[in-house]
Amino acid sequence: MPKHSNDSYFNRISKAISFIEENLKSELTLDSIAQQAYYSKYHFSRVFTAITGETVGDYVRKRRVSESAHELILTKQPIIEIAERYQFDSQQSYTRAFTSVFEISPAKYRKKGHRLVPFDRYTLSPSDFDRLQKDFTTATPHIINAQERKLVGLKIETSLSNDTTTAMWQEFMPRRHEIKNNRDTGYYSVQVHNDTITLDTFTEDILFEKWAAIEVPDFDHIPNGMSSYSLSEGKYAVFMHKGPVSTFQKTMDYILRLWLPNSDYELDTRDIFTVMGEKYHGPFHPKSEEEVWIPIK
Repeated sequence: MPKHSNDSYFNRISKAISFIEENLKSELTLDSIAQQAYYSKYHFSRVFTAITGETVGDYVRKRRVSESAHELILTKQPIIEIAERYQFDSQQSYTRAFTSVFEISPAKYRKKGHRLVPFDRYTLSPSDFDRLQKDFTTATPHIINAQERKLVGLKIETSLSNDTTTAMWQEFMPRRHEIKNNRDTGYYSVQVHNDTITLDTFTEDILFEKWAAIEVPDFDHIPNGMSSYSLSEGKYAVFMHKGPVSTFQKTMDYILRLWLPNSDYELDTRDIFTVMGEKYHGPFHPKSEEEVWIPIK
């Protein structure tokens, strides 16, 4: 899909941020915010976090308590009224959120007469993209129209805060030879999120499904304890991540924050996945290479 200046990631995320700012005292849902950017709520959340460094839920909470701090100082209204106006369901939940941002309770903040607001509205800047460009000057993807791929392997339910992916791979690798109809196209890592994600539940503790798998021509032979999964057909931008797993987020930042906004494509709702082939030497090897498949339209 051709990219127009008023249809870029930059402008879409800016519009969503403006919508959040205009509705800090109103009910906000992940759906309603994502609609401002014309994305599904999951893909909006992923792009928003890549650009701002904050989950949508954390951003909204921090902005609400930061703006509420002005009213603590400039008015004598009861704290519970201010809390409710900024959509907190109790004074206790407001105090927890406020303390997590200011490292002081609302009551003590008011008593001391502070005027510090530590979490301002995020303002997108070309420097966000310039910084990434310096690190990725030749990262041009291959555009591939891929057919459906059938996978067989192990899956787990995990989260970013308690990631057990390494243990899954340690269990899968000794058993990989049990999959007799392996097509030898590499090892697949797929992350699948639940579509019921909400503004309040999308955090580092949100559970998602993670796969360690290989490609097969059919599902006729699935070893005990393993499962099957299909990757949807469609167009993909295929990047090469080079280096240890610790630098993988840097690659994703480049893709989502720099390449996509300046390309002729948009992120599609199919799965993002990685493929580890002959040049993959392990998660910590500085010369490891793995393909990153980004669904586009």
